Amino acid sequence: MRKPGLLLLSAALLLQSCSNNDNPNRGKPIVLGDSSTIVTENDPQYLQDFVADIKMKQAEPEQPATPAPVDDTAAKQAAAEKEATPAVAPPEAQAPKDNGLTVAFKDVTVLIPNIVTRSYRQQNLQKANGASYELVSGNINGNHIRTSGGKVAKVSQRYQTIIAIKNELGTLYLESLNTTSDWEALRGRNDDYTISGLDDRHLEYLKTSPAGIRNAVTRAAKSKRMSRATEQKWLNSIKHVRNTNQKPMVVVLRSVMWKIDGKGADGRNFSKQIRLDIPLK
Repeated sequence: MRKPGLLLLSAALLLQSCSNNDNPNRGKPIVLGDSSTIVTENDPQYLQDFVADIKMKQAEPEQPATPAPVDDTAAKQAAAEKEATPAVAPPEAQAPKDNGLTVAFKDVTVLIPNIVTRSYRQQNLQKANGASYELVSGNINGNHIRTSGGKVAKVSQRYQTIIAIKNELGTLYLESLNTTSDWEALRGRNDDYTISGLDDRHLEYLKTSPAGIRNAVTRAAKSKRMSRATEQKWLNSIKHVRNTNQKPMVVVLRSVMWKIDGKGADGRNFSKQIRLDIPLK
């Protein structure tokens, strides 16, 4: 009968534990604010940190909001432009433009009226004996050369022509078929000379054989980098041509030169030349 004996032994031990008062502080409840009830550890091995301290970020004092800068670039620029812009002055009367080409050499001034030209480069006419221009608009044949500022003895003219083909294919300029005429004196008086001999009926041209014409077509085709087929079309268009004045061949005025001979105010003889190129159209 072991079971009743075990129960009696357990009850006796329980009564003994409840009546044990050897340690008066043992089992006392912890009272808030009473330091005697706080358990303090004195063993250094249990006083080490195992977790890094968490450093709380201190709140920084709030800075007052700074107003955004106002972009006044546009206002400053407008003010600067207003200051820099000069007051608009009333338009001045324009001086009348020269009616034509005026070439003012040191010894003589030459005027060809009613034409518009442009120059190739800056020309110092006070030191030069010649000047070159390109015709923009206006007629030359039947026009006039008027001189002033010197005693002109003679005005001479010569020109250069080339041959071209004009047909349904377009216009092909044969620059290799060119000729330059001799100098011929122009008629005139009182420093006014008439330009003549530049119409189609009087223009001189280069005469050549049919083989020479075909060679000129081949050279022109190569300079324009034509295809072989296109070149052949041009050659076929002139297969019955025997001379450079036969259709579809035409004579084209390429440039005109004038020479003004005379005596200047200092008593010295002078000879000035003017060249006018005709653009190919």
